[in-house]
Amino acid sequence: MGLRFYFNPKALEALAKELRRASWGIGVAAAAGGIKLDNVWVLLAGGTAWLVLQAAAVALESVCTEEESKHEP
Repeated sequence: MGLRFYFNPKALEALAKELRRASWGIGVAAAAGGIKLDNVWVLLAGGTAWLVLQAAAVALESVCTEEESKHEP
């Protein structure tokens, strides 16, 4: 008896949504920290983290199954 994993598009969409939420939280926290600490590196790190999480969310939303791609023109 083995462990089987199945592709769940709804779980992937939920993960992408949570990544977007996390990216905005990190962006706001880094902006507040960068202003408070007068440190441009905190702002730069926060902006980079925001960009990476947004890109990951877009990549996850772009994943489709073979059945979905067959129905598209």
